[in-house]
Amino acid sequence: MIRLFLAAVVSLSAVSASAAPAGLLVIRQTVADYAKWRPAYDAHQPVRDAAGLSNCRVRSTVDNPNDVFVACEMADVAKARAFTTSKNLADAMKGAGVVGKPDFFFLGPER
Repeated sequence: MIRLFLAAVVSLSAVSASAAPAGLLVIRQTVADYAKWRPAYDAHQPVRDAAGLSNCRVRSTVDNPNDVFVACEMADVAKARAFTTSKNLADAMKGAGVVGKPDFFFLGPER
């Protein structure tokens, strides 16, 4: 299922007119309650912006709305990696009700 999602995200990825993104950051996470998670995710936008993440898309699996995928274009792989390991993100995820450890996938540019 993850492979299908990643393929779909790559095919739908919009390339910025100013510069091609370095690739995509895809985060898979399980949340306790999507309706409570989403406002916390939205409030974290300035941190994603500072990390060079843009054009983020949020999807859930059709069988479980709490199985959440976030795919963002990343301008800089090093900044995106730093974002995923930051205490800020860990605290935000914990506060938003992320259950367990999220999975992070760093995908290269479209070929």
